[in-house]
Amino acid sequence: MTVSGAGMFPPMSSADLNIASHLVRRFRERGVDCGFGIVGDFALRLFGALEDEGFPIHVTCDEQGAAFAADAYARLRGFGVAAATYGVGGLKMANAVAGAWAEQVPLLMLSGAPGVAERKGEPLLHHRVKDFDTQLRVFSDLTVIQEVLDNPHTAADQIDAVISRMISDQRPGYIEVPRDMVGVAIAPPSGDLQISLPPVDSERLAAAVEDALEQLIRADRPVILAGALAWRRGLGEHLKDFAEHVHIQVATSGLAKGFFPERHPLSLGVYMGAVSSEEVVERVEGADEIISFGVLSTDLNMGGFTANLAQRKMIEVTDTDVTVGLRTYAHVPLWAFLPALEEAARVHRLDKTPLPQPVHTPFVPVAEAQATVERVMAAVSAAIDDRHGLLVDPGECLFASVDLPAPAWSLASAYYATMGYAVPAALGAGKADSRRPVVLVGDGAFAMTGMEAAAVAFHGVPAIIVIVDNGGYGTQRPMLDGPFNDIPSLAAEHLPAVFGRGRGWLVSTEEELASALAAAVASDQLEIVRVLVPRGLVSAALARLTGALAKRV
Repeated sequence: MTVSGAGMFPPMSSADLNIASHLVRRFRERGVDCGFGIVGDFALRLFGALEDEGFPIHVTCDEQGAAFAADAYARLRGFGVAAATYGVGGLKMANAVAGAWAEQVPLLMLSGAPGVAERKGEPLLHHRVKDFDTQLRVFSDLTVIQEVLDNPHTAADQIDAVISRMISDQRPGYIEVPRDMVGVAIAPPSGDLQISLPPVDSERLAAAVEDALEQLIRADRPVILAGALAWRRGLGEHLKDFAEHVHIQVATSGLAKGFFPERHPLSLGVYMGAVSSEEVVERVEGADEIISFGVLSTDLNMGGFTANLAQRKMIEVTDTDVTVGLRTYAHVPLWAFLPALEEAARVHRLDKTPLPQPVHTPFVPVAEAQATVERVMAAVSAAIDDRHGLLVDPGECLFASVDLPAPAWSLASAYYATMGYAVPAALGAGKADSRRPVVLVGDGAFAMTGMEAAAVAFHGVPAIIVIVDNGGYGTQRPMLDGPFNDIPSLAAEHLPAVFGRGRGWLVSTEEELASALAAAVASDQLEIVRVLVPRGLVSAALARLTGALAKRV
């Protein structure tokens, strides 16, 4: 299926059309109103031209931080822009772009570059590596499509090709702009932006819906398992309507945490195999029919492959196909199947009686009790509501947050698992959505990108950053401990004073934590809460995972 991306925008004129104006028009058609990056001399003209078109690039402390911010923005808006200079800037974004590929995020890496004319004769210009195409070749392995805009006759169509392919495939893309091309008039595009979704066979779609509906009718205890691809395809309302109409409980994968609101009466929270609580595991694995919408079967998503989901009782819906038990229906993509199944369920008046909800014990601070990872999660859960979104860094915070019911969205590098994602991602999330970002990050990850908190505050995002400080790489210690898990201790609670913005807290008890969180939530500024937790004491979620994995050794 192909859809036009022009929307309500007027027909495009060739008058004064250039690379920046065409880029910004396409960005606005996608609902994108800003980017993130760091300028350099090869990108100065590009940044200036984008600014002149009313498209700001929010400056971060480091290029990787900019790309993490753009990644978070893309997860919430459907498309994100990270901009940098050539070589030293672009290559620092490679890790974040790799994560976007792994987790299927349409993140555009937009790079300035040496001009077409100045490349003649192969001069040794600064930022160059082997040759002028080194950066292009690096990103050819990390993105689904790459274009160098060195021809004014084709530049507009090249831009459209990149954006279209990125959205169609839900993967990152790459555009390189030689600096002497920025102000050049370009030919108009061939037409509106065309987005091609995975193709659908209508007869197979009808057969798959009928087959799936029959399985659900027979089931007494069905469960929905919702994944990241359903989120990427914008199917949240369809999922919610289907679950509410049929009264089927919903668990999400770790990568899709928060896609279905975890405080909804039908939410089971996160299913990650042995990482999840025993009650959630029993509900999901004990279901007599599991309908999986867009779940990526990665090791972390499946709790180190400890998930036990029998294929015979699965309805597995991917981005391209549907498999009911052992029967596969090719060319029946997720985007078409879920709405069709929702409609069929309404027609057949399918209605199930869900089991009672798992009970979450409210957080009440214990006098003089030492804060632990688990109690940090409980305290944060009690402090936040649907005005807040979560950003969670890999490690103990990611595993422990499985037991924290997110009131709205939750973003994490939950498959690629790159440390240092959450703090800079708060900037992108804060610009993409009105909810206040709440960051859960370990001391190790904060040491990598914590200075991006300055950029978060500088650009007016009043994030609450909770640092769970267990004195090093606490997730690694249960596997193999040694001095390689020890890191410098950072008195991060003093950083707001260094930044000249916000407030910091150092807490170690449950009462101190509850008080700091209450004050942080009541404020409208950057808040950094550093929580000292016992070294070597892991969360219940991590203990469940390591216990399950130990049985397989």
